[in-house]
Amino acid sequence: MTVWPKNLSPAPRRKGELPGLRVVGSFLLCALLLMGLFVSRAPAEETSAASAPQVKAAFLYNFLKFTEFPDAPASGTICLGVLGKDTFGDALDGVRGKTARGRKVVIARFRRVDEVKECDVLFISESEKGRLPHVLRALQGTHTLTVGDQEGFCEAGGMINLISSRNKVGFEVNVGAANRARVRISSQLLKLARSVFE
Repeated sequence: MTVWPKNLSPAPRRKGELPGLRVVGSFLLCALLLMGLFVSRAPAEETSAASAPQVKAAFLYNFLKFTEFPDAPASGTICLGVLGKDTFGDALDGVRGKTARGRKVVIARFRRVDEVKECDVLFISESEKGRLPHVLRALQGTHTLTVGDQEGFCEAGGMINLISSRNKVGFEVNVGAANRARVRISSQLLKLARSVFE
Protein backbone atom coordinates (compact mmCIF):
# COMPACT_ATOMS: atom_id res chain seq x y z
CA MET A 1 0.00 0.00 0.00
CA THR A 2 1.28 3.47 -0.82
CA VAL A 3 1.35 6.04 1.96
CA TRP A 4 0.89 9.59 0.75
CA PRO A 5 2.46 12.58 2.57
CA LYS A 6 0.16 14.83 4.52
CA ASN A 7 2.56 17.77 4.75
CA LEU A 8 2.71 19.06 1.19
CA SER A 9 0.45 22.11 1.28
CA PRO A 10 1.80 25.49 0.22
CA ALA A 11 2.42 28.10 2.88
CA PRO A 12 1.14 31.68 2.73
CA ARG A 13 3.06 33.74 0.19
CA ARG A 14 5.81 36.03 1.41
CA LYS A 15 7.18 39.33 0.27
CA GLY A 16 8.72 38.91 -3.17
CA GLU A 17 5.96 36.76 -4.64
CA LEU A 18 4.95 37.19 -8.27
CA PRO A 19 2.11 39.71 -8.63
CA GLY A 20 -1.30 38.12 -9.02
CA LEU A 21 -0.17 34.59 -8.27
CA ARG A 22 -1.99 32.81 -5.47
CA VAL A 23 -1.29 29.51 -3.83
CA VAL A 24 -3.26 26.93 -5.79
CA GLY A 25 -4.01 24.68 -2.82
CA SER A 26 -2.81 21.50 -1.22
CA PHE A 27 -4.71 19.19 -3.59
CA LEU A 28 -2.98 20.52 -6.71
CA LEU A 29 0.41 20.56 -5.00
CA CYS A 30 0.03 16.95 -3.87
CA ALA A 31 -1.11 15.90 -7.32
CA LEU A 32 1.85 17.62 -8.94
CA LEU A 33 4.47 16.36 -6.54
CA LEU A 34 3.27 12.79 -6.28
CA MET A 35 2.40 12.18 -9.92
CA GLY A 36 3.69 8.71 -10.71
CA LEU A 37 5.84 8.53 -7.59
CA PHE A 38 5.20 6.10 -4.74
CA VAL A 39 7.05 7.80 -1.93
CA SER A 40 6.64 4.96 0.53
CA ARG A 41 6.07 1.23 0.32
CA ALA A 42 5.27 0.84 4.00
CA PRO A 43 1.78 -0.25 5.11
CA ALA A 44 -0.51 2.57 6.22
CA GLU A 45 -0.72 1.23 9.76
CA GLU A 46 3.07 1.44 10.08
CA THR A 47 3.66 4.87 8.55
CA SER A 48 1.21 7.75 8.79
CA ALA A 49 3.19 10.23 6.69
CA ALA A 50 6.18 10.28 4.37
CA SER A 51 9.53 11.20 5.86
CA ALA A 52 11.26 14.48 5.00
CA PRO A 53 13.78 12.72 2.69
CA GLN A 54 10.90 11.02 0.82
CA VAL A 55 9.07 14.31 0.41
CA LYS A 56 12.22 16.02 -0.88
CA ALA A 57 12.87 13.12 -3.26
CA ALA A 58 9.33 13.64 -4.63
CA PHE A 59 10.08 17.31 -5.20
CA LEU A 60 13.36 16.53 -7.00
CA TYR A 61 11.69 14.02 -9.27
CA ASN A 62 9.02 16.52 -10.26
CA PHE A 63 11.60 19.23 -10.82
CA LEU A 64 13.03 16.86 -13.44
CA LYS A 65 9.60 16.39 -14.99
CA PHE A 66 8.65 20.06 -15.08
CA THR A 67 11.93 21.58 -16.29
CA GLU A 68 13.12 21.90 -19.88
CA PHE A 69 16.84 21.54 -20.53
CA PRO A 70 18.44 22.92 -23.72
CA ASP A 71 19.55 20.39 -26.35
CA ALA A 72 18.19 17.52 -24.23
CA PRO A 73 17.91 14.20 -26.10
CA ALA A 74 14.48 12.67 -26.57
CA SER A 75 15.59 9.37 -25.05
CA GLY A 76 18.36 7.91 -22.92
CA THR A 77 18.89 8.93 -19.31
CA ILE A 78 18.27 12.02 -17.21
CA CYS A 79 20.51 12.57 -14.18
CA LEU A 80 19.50 13.51 -10.65
CA GLY A 81 22.62 14.15 -8.59
CA VAL A 82 23.48 14.83 -4.96
CA LEU A 83 26.58 16.85 -4.11
CA GLY A 84 28.05 16.46 -0.63
CA LYS A 85 26.62 14.56 2.31
CA ASP A 86 23.68 12.43 1.17
CA THR A 87 20.86 12.72 3.72
CA PHE A 88 18.29 10.99 1.52
CA GLY A 89 19.13 7.45 2.60
CA ASP A 90 17.17 5.09 0.36
CA ALA A 91 14.47 7.69 -0.44
CA LEU A 92 15.89 8.25 -3.93
CA ASP A 93 15.52 4.54 -4.72
CA GLY A 94 11.85 5.24 -5.48
CA VAL A 95 12.95 7.68 -8.20
CA ARG A 96 15.68 5.62 -9.88
CA GLY A 97 14.49 4.02 -13.13
CA LYS A 98 11.35 6.15 -13.42
CA THR A 99 10.79 8.25 -16.52
CA ALA A 100 11.03 12.04 -16.76
CA ARG A 101 10.73 13.90 -20.06
CA GLY A 102 10.98 10.62 -21.95
CA ARG A 103 14.24 9.59 -20.31
CA LYS A 104 15.07 7.13 -17.55
CA VAL A 105 16.17 8.67 -14.24
CA VAL A 106 19.63 7.78 -12.98
CA ILE A 107 20.99 8.79 -9.57
CA ALA A 108 24.53 10.08 -9.13
CA ARG A 109 26.37 11.07 -5.96
CA PHE A 110 29.34 13.45 -5.96
CA ARG A 111 31.81 14.34 -3.23
CA ARG A 112 33.26 17.38 -5.03
CA VAL A 113 31.83 19.77 -7.59
CA ASP A 114 34.66 19.01 -10.04
CA GLU A 115 33.26 15.46 -10.29
CA VAL A 116 29.98 16.82 -11.69
CA LYS A 117 29.99 16.48 -15.45
CA GLU A 118 26.61 15.96 -17.09
CA CYS A 119 23.92 16.32 -14.43
CA ASP A 120 20.43 17.69 -15.10
CA VAL A 121 19.25 18.36 -11.52
CA LEU A 122 21.85 18.69 -8.78
CA PHE A 123 20.85 18.79 -5.12
CA ILE A 124 23.55 20.69 -3.21
CA SER A 125 23.63 19.37 0.34
CA GLU A 126 23.88 21.61 3.37
CA SER A 127 27.34 20.11 3.95
CA GLU A 128 28.47 22.32 1.04
CA LYS A 129 27.14 25.54 2.59
CA GLY A 130 30.61 26.93 3.30
CA ARG A 131 31.64 26.21 -0.31
CA LEU A 132 28.37 27.30 -1.95
CA PRO A 133 29.79 30.34 -3.83
CA HIS A 134 32.60 28.15 -5.23
CA VAL A 135 30.14 25.38 -6.18
CA LEU A 136 27.79 27.74 -8.02
CA ARG A 137 30.69 29.41 -9.84
CA ALA A 138 31.97 25.99 -10.93
CA LEU A 139 28.56 25.17 -12.40
CA GLN A 140 28.31 28.38 -14.43
CA GLY A 141 28.11 27.64 -18.13
CA THR A 142 26.31 24.33 -17.54
CA HIS A 143 22.61 23.59 -17.97
CA THR A 144 22.24 22.11 -14.49
CA LEU A 145 19.21 22.96 -12.35
CA THR A 146 20.65 23.60 -8.88
CA VAL A 147 18.50 22.74 -5.85
CA GLY A 148 19.24 23.22 -2.15
CA ASP A 149 17.54 23.41 1.22
CA GLN A 150 19.63 26.16 2.81
CA GLU A 151 18.68 29.62 3.95
CA GLY A 152 19.80 32.16 1.36
CA PHE A 153 20.32 29.55 -1.37
CA CYS A 154 18.40 31.44 -4.06
CA GLU A 155 19.88 34.77 -3.02
CA ALA A 156 23.34 33.25 -3.49
CA GLY A 157 22.50 32.21 -7.07
CA GLY A 158 20.94 28.77 -6.59
CA MET A 159 17.85 28.08 -8.68
CA ILE A 160 15.38 26.28 -6.39
CA ASN A 161 15.43 26.21 -2.60
CA LEU A 162 13.31 23.76 -0.59
CA ILE A 163 11.82 25.30 2.54
CA SER A 164 10.42 23.45 5.54
CA SER A 165 8.04 25.32 7.84
CA ARG A 166 5.60 23.93 10.38
CA ASN A 167 5.90 20.39 8.99
CA LYS A 168 5.18 21.61 5.47
CA VAL A 169 7.61 21.68 2.55
CA GLY A 170 7.55 24.37 -0.12
CA PHE A 171 10.06 25.98 -2.41
CA GLU A 172 11.30 29.28 -3.80
CA VAL A 173 12.72 29.88 -7.28
CA ASN A 174 15.46 32.10 -8.70
CA VAL A 175 14.18 32.50 -12.27
CA GLY A 176 17.09 34.75 -13.25
CA ALA A 177 19.66 32.09 -12.37
CA ALA A 178 17.67 29.46 -14.28
CA ASN A 179 17.39 31.71 -17.34
CA ARG A 180 21.13 32.34 -17.37
CA ALA A 181 21.66 28.58 -17.50
CA ARG A 182 19.02 28.32 -20.27
CA VAL A 183 16.96 26.09 -18.00
CA ARG A 184 13.21 26.66 -18.34
CA ILE A 185 11.13 25.97 -15.23
CA SER A 186 7.48 25.21 -15.96
CA SER A 187 4.93 27.89 -15.16
CA GLN A 188 3.05 25.19 -13.22
CA LEU A 189 5.92 25.05 -10.74
CA LEU A 190 6.32 28.82 -10.61
CA LYS A 191 2.67 29.17 -9.59
CA LEU A 192 3.31 26.93 -6.61
CA ALA A 193 6.50 28.67 -5.46
CA ARG A 194 6.39 30.60 -2.20
CA SER A 195 8.70 33.26 -3.64
CA VAL A 196 10.10 33.94 -7.10
CA PHE A 197 13.31 35.91 -7.55
CA GLU A 198 14.13 37.62 -10.83
